[in-house]
Amino acid sequence: MVFLVCQALFNPENALFVPSPTDLRRFYPSPTSKVDPMHLEYFSFSGRVIALALMHKVQVGVVFDRIFFLQLAGKRISLEDIRDTDPCVYSSCKQILEMDSDYVDSDVLGLTFVREVEELGSTRVVELCPGGKSMVVNSKNREEYVKLLIEHQFVRSLSEQVSHFAQGFGHILCNSRLEKFFFQSLELEDLDWMLYGSETTISVDDWKAHTEYNGYKETDPQIFWFWLGR
Repeated sequence: MVFLVCQALFNPENALFVPSPTDLRRFYPSPTSKVDPMHLEYFSFSGRVIALALMHKVQVGVVFDRIFFLQLAGKRISLEDIRDTDPCVYSSCKQILEMDSDYVDSDVLGLTFVREVEELGSTRVVELCPGGKSMVVNSKNREEYVKLLIEHQFVRSLSEQVSHFAQGFGHILCNSRLEKFFFQSLELEDLDWMLYGSETTISVDDWKAHTEYNGYKETDPQIFWFWLGR
């Protein structure tokens, strides 16, 4: 049952999650999910279902894209993290950063601190920072431009969806703080194995030996429950 529910929730036709173009098993929240007024409730429900799958060791046939995993762990998204999420944006940003300074300063690119966002068949221009429409990208500010572009497209546009998924996940754990700790204690490959399976195995003893509890003690009930389920 959990497997079938996850397959339905992560089906791209339902517009909640988007598959990674380089690995169709990997998903992250769709920035256009708000076309459904109930989308945030569905993300909370998705978090609960994934938590239940992990608790009961049910492999659900889907895995998380790196940007989704990192945000659940409370970590920053870098340019390298979006390589597989959006190869086109990654390539464009790399080119901007590596171009000759004189070429960038000649304004041949014609870029300003804005981003075009497609919603419901129409396109709107969003400023990446106050006054972004009038800020021309040059060799001195191009790193800031790339940073703000990544933050807007892969973090701010997904923040509500990620937050509600995390709340649902934490609800099953009976502690929202434990949700972030769970994802911080893992590598993405570890979570892949739990949700999808792998030919390699995880050493729970090694994982436990290298875990930092950040405000918890190893003897706390929540931590006992966490390791009991592994």
